[in-house]
Amino acid sequence: MYRLTDGYSSFFYTYTMNYNIKGTEVAITAEAREYLEKKLAHLEKFLQNVDATRADVELQYLPAQAKMYRAEIMLYEPSLHSPLRAEAQGGALYEAIDIAVGELFTELTRTKKKRQHIFRRGALRIKDYVRGFRNRP
Repeated sequence: MYRLTDGYSSFFYTYTMNYNIKGTEVAITAEAREYLEKKLAHLEKFLQNVDATRADVELQYLPAQAKMYRAEIMLYEPSLHSPLRAEAQGGALYEAIDIAVGELFTELTRTKKKRQHIFRRGALRIKDYVRGFRNRP
């Protein structure tokens, strides 16, 4: 979220990712949509280019499997080489959404740590390389 001020007034400009929500044998209510958007908004801090990010969400009711709900989330971001996918089942729709978003959170955390590690390792090599030039007689 960016805050823009001009001295007299201020306003917030937020960048949000694009959502595509599909329901199979489930009615997507406004409450469920808001809940899902709120949960996915927590993931935006891990994304580099939020405007170009797209999330495809499929919510499904599975009556044959003991009346379970399934949530599948596909996250497409340009900086990631492949899309991230999370699928979860739960006894309630919100439970399935929570589990799937938790899996995505874990994957994005792992990806961010890996990116930081590679960057720091490269910076350390450059630093050692420059130090080698300073220590020469």
